[in-house]
Amino acid sequence: MKFNKFLTAVFASTLLVVASCNDDDFDLDNQEVSYSGILISNEGSFNKPDATVDFVTADLSAGKQDIYTPANNENLGDVLQTIGFKGTNAYLVLNNSNKIVIANRFNFQKNATVTSNIVNPRYIAFTESQYYVTNNNFFDVKKLNIYNNADNAFIKSIDFDRYAEKVVEASGNIIVQTDGSTYDSNWNELPTGHTITIVKPTTNAVDKVVTLPDSGIIKDLVAYEGFAYALVSGTADSYIYKINATDGTFTTTTLTGLPSVQKLRIASGNFYFLDMGNKVYSKNMAIATSTPTTLFTATGTPYGFDVIEGKIFLSNASFTESSTVNVYNLSGSQIKTFRSGIGTNGFYKN
Repeated sequence: MKFNKFLTAVFASTLLVVASCNDDDFDLDNQEVSYSGILISNEGSFNKPDATVDFVTADLSAGKQDIYTPANNENLGDVLQTIGFKGTNAYLVLNNSNKIVIANRFNFQKNATVTSNIVNPRYIAFTESQYYVTNNNFFDVKKLNIYNNADNAFIKSIDFDRYAEKVVEASGNIIVQTDGSTYDSNWNELPTGHTITIVKPTTNAVDKVVTLPDSGIIKDLVAYEGFAYALVSGTADSYIYKINATDGTFTTTTLTGLPSVQKLRIASGNFYFLDMGNKVYSKNMAIATSTPTTLFTATGTPYGFDVIEGKIFLSNASFTESSTVNVYNLSGSQIKTFRSGIGTNGFYKN
């Protein structure tokens, strides 16, 4: 479970730049800014209301720290788990604050706060008229909450037996990761099961339960071009399952000889993922038998990971002091490094 700030008030004052880049002054504090570019989510410190959102332009030439606090004269909250988008709104899911803060995604002024029936919210997905939030305290609460987009009214919850983690929309349906991992007495990670659940928005009920092969632990779930993709991490090989969001059928891509793969992303027809040795790979998703290409080995312990507009973003997160963000091109060459805040966990195109 993710428990846990980014650019200083003058961005470049703590920026660490690779030799090919210019060390520019990135102070945007006195300018009117539309935050079109990349948003960076920072969990902050567990049990402290110091979660933040930061901004950097798509070309990495300018940025601004903590865009929420000055826009609203208040702290955001405790443990920013994830950010979702619908129309002009950003939905900031605060895990330990048990709330969702809805802000304008371009100026970050708050529009609403949602707390109804929320217990340790995790991830969020949207249809045209509703949004869906997983709640998971890993003990007695494992549910999907459903809200009305128009007025944020709570509609209902769907309870699950073991898990309620990643959630995505694909082909008009809501796909939920309903299994993951637990631990034995020696802290060895074990699968809780192998299910992905399809919820139909027209009825807000479970339509199908997809049971994946007994081959590892479900580590990630993403959506791409109408399909859901589940990453399963095994002890010898790992697997990517392409799931038909309508009928629940799936096909398998085996990552032969790559155990413990994690953090799946998809961009421009390629899979991107990491192994436990912190190597970052790409793989042509159209050719199931193609061999993954090793792009580079990440420094430190990667935490936040995404691929946005031809750039690979990785955070080497610290939960006691500033983290570091490393940015690479799709060939694996590092193009930028800068300091970030406590527990940097995500990057989002805005």
